[in-house]
Amino acid sequence: MTGQGSSYDAGAQYDYPPLRQARYAQYVLGVIALLATMDAGIVALLLEPMKHDLGLTDMQAGIASSTSYSAAYGLMSVPMGLLVDRTNRVRLVFLAMLLWCTSLGLAASASGFWTLVLAKLIMGTATAALLPAALSLFGDYFAPDRRAAASATYPFGSILGGAAAVLAGGLGFDALATIHAADAQALAGLTPWRAVFALAAVAALPIIGLILFMREPRRMEMGTPGGGSWRALWAHRDFLVPLLTGVGLLTGLSTCITTWAAPALMRLYGQQPGDFAGWYAAVTLGSGIVGVAASGRLVGWAQRNGGYHAVMTPAALAALLCAPATAMAMAPDVRLFAVAMTLFQLAYSVAIVVPVISINFRVPNELRGRTFGLYVISSAIGSSLSAPAVAALSGAMGGEAMLGRAMAGVGAPLALLAAICLAATMRAGRRENIATVGAALG
Repeated sequence: MTGQGSSYDAGAQYDYPPLRQARYAQYVLGVIALLATMDAGIVALLLEPMKHDLGLTDMQAGIASSTSYSAAYGLMSVPMGLLVDRTNRVRLVFLAMLLWCTSLGLAASASGFWTLVLAKLIMGTATAALLPAALSLFGDYFAPDRRAAASATYPFGSILGGAAAVLAGGLGFDALATIHAADAQALAGLTPWRAVFALAAVAALPIIGLILFMREPRRMEMGTPGGGSWRALWAHRDFLVPLLTGVGLLTGLSTCITTWAAPALMRLYGQQPGDFAGWYAAVTLGSGIVGVAASGRLVGWAQRNGGYHAVMTPAALAALLCAPATAMAMAPDVRLFAVAMTLFQLAYSVAIVVPVISINFRVPNELRGRTFGLYVISSAIGSSLSAPAVAALSGAMGGEAMLGRAMAGVGAPLALLAAICLAATMRAGRRENIATVGAALG
C-alpha cells in the first residue's frame, strides 16, 4: 500500500515479534480496554445515586461524568500521541494505568462536585495515553495479514467493558446496597457506589503487573526515517478529516445514549439497576460481539461489490441505522426499549470499529500516534458536549419526563451527520492505492 504523501509499503517483509509475544500483549491490552471502559461506564450507571448523595444537579452530573473526562481526554491527546510516536509505548501504558487506579480511588472518596471532576480529569488523562499507545502497538506487534483482527481487540475490549460496567455497576451496586442496608459499617464506612469504585481500583492493580512482562516492539513500516511531521499527516487530509469528524460525532452519540440510558430506565420506567443489569449487559455484550465479528466481513463485501474506495461503506450505513434507535427511551415499555438498544449497540459497534482498523493500514507508522491523538480529540469534543446537551434539551422541553425525547433530539442528528462524514472518506479511497487494505480486511 502506498498512502498519500508516504513511501512505505505495508506489504513489505518486516521482522515482527514472535506471535506468542504479540498475543500476550494483545490480551493484556484488550483487558486494559475492558477495564477502562467498564470503570468509565460505571460512572454513567451510578449517576443517579451519585447525584443524590453528592447533591448534584443534572447539569453538574453531566459535566462531572462526561465533560470533565472528555476535556482532559481531548487536551492531553496530542501530547500523548506525540509521546506514542517518540517514546517507549509499553512504559507509557504502565504509567497511564497507575493514573487510572489513582482516579478510581479519588472517585471513591469524592466529597462533592469538584472532587468528582478532578477524578474524571485524571481518568481522562490516563485514557488519552492508553488508547493511542495500544492501537499503535498493535501495528508493530502484528503483520498486515493479522493486524485487522488484532486492531479490533481494543474496541472489542471496550464493548466487553460496557457489558461489565452494567454487571459490576448494576448487580454489584445492588448487592453492596443490600449489605450496606444490613450494616452501615460493613463496607468500611463507604456507601455502595463508593465501594464499587474502590473495588474497581483494586481489580485494576493486577493488570499493572502484567504490563511489566510486555516488550516494546521495533517500529515497522516507517515512511519517513527519523519520525513524521504534521505536514506529512496533512497529506492524508482527504481521508482523515471526514473520518475524524465522523468519529467525533459517533462518540458523542454513544456518550449521549450510554450516559442517560440508565437514568431513563430509572426515571421513565421505574427500574432499579438490579432490574435491568442482566439484560442490559447481555445486549451490550451480544451486540458488541456480533458487531465486531461482522465488521471485517461487511468490509470485504463492500470491497467486492464497490471497489476499494467503498471500504467505509459499512461504517456509514451502520451510523445511519443508529438514528432511529436513539428513540429507545420513547418506547412504551422496557421490552421495546431493549430492542432499540440492541439495534443501537449492534450498529454502533460496526460504525466505530471500521475506522479504528483503517487507520492502522492507511497511515504510516511514524504518524499513527498523532493520528490517534487527533482521534482522541475528535472523540473528546463529541462526548464532552452531548451529555450536557441532553440535560439542557430535557430541561428546555419540560424537565425529567422529557429525557427520552431529549436523547433522540440530540442523538439522531449526530448519527445522521456521522453517516455523511464516514461516507465522505470514500472520496479519498478513489485516489489512493489501497489494495492492501481490502485484502487484509476482507
